Amino acid sequence: MNELFIVSLLSKGGFFVYPILLCSVVALAIFLKKFFLIQEKKVLPEFFLNKLQSYLSACEVSNAIALCKSNKSSFAKIALAILSNHNLSKVEIEKVAEDEGSRQIFILSQSNELLGSLSNISTLLGLLGTISGMITVFQVISTQTVVDPPSLAGGISEALYTTAFGLIVAIPTFIGYKFINNKVLEISNKLQTESDKLINELRKISEPK
Repeated sequence: MNELFIVSLLSKGGFFVYPILLCSVVALAIFLKKFFLIQEKKVLPEFFLNKLQSYLSACEVSNAIALCKSNKSSFAKIALAILSNHNLSKVEIEKVAEDEGSRQIFILSQSNELLGSLSNISTLLGLLGTISGMITVFQVISTQTVVDPPSLAGGISEALYTTAFGLIVAIPTFIGYKFINNKVLEISNKLQTESDKLINELRKISEPK
């Protein structure tokens, strides 16, 4: 049944089905890539946090810096920026952490807006296909004194199939876009929390005994 629907969609939907299909492929590729990159174990790996904490508890800042350099996670880069500037004042360290945090969130957010745009583009392409199909219908009506219903079927099916396919692609793409955005926001808050913890821990080490 699904195979018959897909065949009908491609054969009767007209030209605009193909750019919508392309949008669906690109959107799926972007979503899967972003979903893979924003996994918490990649952004805030627990083993890294535990090891970092153990070094700081032992006041081994140089080892903590080396650990950050060897790790590729987003928080490792923020922690490296903080630890590399541990001699600065708290306000200056917080500014360094904020700048690096913004940079990491920007990296995690790349292509998100493209995902949202593909949702809108799919909808608009579906609408354009609808208009194209209706133009075909009216052309048939204008050239026939007595309209033969089967002759209208091509234009009507093009209009309906393209609209349906546009929405089939647009709706899950938009849901994926919102999901990724919310996940990045959640990660941003966690990075901020962990950065604050690290700064406070670093200040304790720097305070005279």
